[in-house]
Amino acid sequence: FADLGVTKMPGVVHDPANKKEETQVGSEDAVNKGGAVKSQSPPSDQQSTLKSSVNDSAKLLGNLRMDDSFFEEPPAPVIQGGYNFDEWQWWKKREGISGPPTKEQLANPTSFEWAGDRAELEKTLFADGVVQLGRVSEEWLQLLEDFCATTPFNDVLSLGCERREDGYSACGEVLAAPWVKWMEELKHAYSYVSLITAFPTDGDDQGWHRDTPDNKESSDHQITLMIYITDVRVSNGATQFRRIASKDEVSFPGPRGSVVAFESSRTQHRGLANREGAPRVLLYVAFDD
Repeated sequence: FADLGVTKMPGVVHDPANKKEETQVGSEDAVNKGGAVKSQSPPSDQQSTLKSSVNDSAKLLGNLRMDDSFFEEPPAPVIQGGYNFDEWQWWKKREGISGPPTKEQLANPTSFEWAGDRAELEKTLFADGVVQLGRVSEEWLQLLEDFCATTPFNDVLSLGCERREDGYSACGEVLAAPWVKWMEELKHAYSYVSLITAFPTDGDDQGWHRDTPDNKESSDHQITLMIYITDVRVSNGATQFRRIASKDEVSFPGPRGSVVAFESSRTQHRGLANREGAPRVLLYVAFDD
């Protein structure tokens, strides 16, 4: 009966092969809402006959009986702050856009501006585990919007704390274009891209975690870039980090287009709950060694 209703999961992280693995990363009640398979209940005049038939058959399997919840309608979509968790998206498809932008368009060298000297930024990244890296242009964000509006996701997951992750695997590699050469110098290669949407909630913050299957530092090193699609504030679900050396807790509020880099396989982090009235959206671009 696994095909009935939604699938409950304790949380999801990504491994280097971009396969979904389950581990505790936040809410214990994280639900794979986007991937849920909803059943169709039979007409009411057939339910009593069906229930009797199922229970008769179940006796052959050790006196198993089905209660009334087995025959109930699937739950309605979850609405958070007026936004449908399963369906709301941040983009609008522009007229005349028939397909995603090219890698050449996304790799335009003017699309990304470093926040300072690159060598110093790298030093901070590897010492603290996190750094304010720079910002992308509004033109690049428009290309990202065109990409998302014309490219289906490979998977849709729930991360707890009313956060939804919409993932791209191989097709998302074009979105890594501005940082590929830099990552090659650090001996890292593209792994995955996903959109993380934090919906308004009165629930708890995420639990502290690393993006590894066992929540421990991994020998498989991963660097993740976070590109802010909306303005990010502490009050609307900024990500909080624990610096590796000092253990100080820090977040990086910033305007749309800001880019933060962190060692996601080493640095403990968590998403704060979104206490405002609109979803907060950012893009994850992950690279593995």
